[in-house]
Amino acid sequence: KLRKEGRKPSPGLLHCTGLCRGLEPYRTRLMGLFQLQLSAEDVGEVYIKSTASGQYLAMDPNGLLYGSQLPGEECLFLERLEENHYNTYISKKHADKNWFVGLKKNGNSKLGPRTHYGQKAILFLPLPVSAD
Repeated sequence: KLRKEGRKPSPGLLHCTGLCRGLEPYRTRLMGLFQLQLSAEDVGEVYIKSTASGQYLAMDPNGLLYGSQLPGEECLFLERLEENHYNTYISKKHADKNWFVGLKKNGNSKLGPRTHYGQKAILFLPLPVSAD
């Protein structure tokens, strides 16, 4: 569900703007936000799931983000809390390449090889949202 104005937030969900193939969100005209739910696999390792489509965010061998019906090794991301209180997510499978989850200014996903530390495109701010 989308966060609606005037509702109290709840923990465990991440707000995001943008599109990833297979993770088409239900968008609002005003905010353009959709929710992603994070599930911890281990310390610092998370699965990212769209609450709208039920699909898991994944990164293929070329660094393209897509939606997967089932969680797998391409769906596991290393979550890091940065000094500025934003979070970054690196594909665990491609951790040696330092491929981050990133969104362009137009809201489309950014190809993994075109991301690097220090870009604004890779910074995400987790916000609690209402569970209703």
